Amino acid sequence: MKRTAVIAIVAMVAFTIACGSSQQVQKDYADPNAALVSAQNQQLEKYPVKGFAYKSSEMPEQKWDKWADVATPVVKEIINKLPDGYVLQVTGHADAIGPEQPTGNKPGNIKISKDRAQTVYNALKRKGVDTDKMTYEGVGSSEPIPGSNPSAAKNRRVTFKVVPE
Repeated sequence: MKRTAVIAIVAMVAFTIACGSSQQVQKDYADPNAALVSAQNQQLEKYPVKGFAYKSSEMPEQKWDKWADVATPVVKEIINKLPDGYVLQVTGHADAIGPEQPTGNKPGNIKISKDRAQTVYNALKRKGVDTDKMTYEGVGSSEPIPGSNPSAAKNRRVTFKVVPE
């Protein structure tokens, strides 16, 4: 009797796990572009724009030139292969020093990060990247580099990600 009960419990647990797994698989395949978008985003993670000065949206020319030589062809290729309904989002980030919103004569991290994203967006446009398939936004200090001090200078960056329109 105990053996039958144990077998029944094990079977119910296995069935529950199997049902949960199949639902996740169905969600992953709901978007036929999920694998391509994931691969594109993994590639884009390798190319953040770094080196912004404190509270500045100006990119030091030498750092930008080095980045652009390597990353612009990658960005162009990804944009050319974007699935319908997706865009390349240029996202500006800030360190956690200072307020997020404007306060007094301080512009706030949201504006600074948006200005950084727009600077990179405009520079890519000048390099011949199709900006019709791009957008930009600033997220302030809300997305620090995982494991880093949110106030660290390395959080002053611009990243890229393929997102739905």
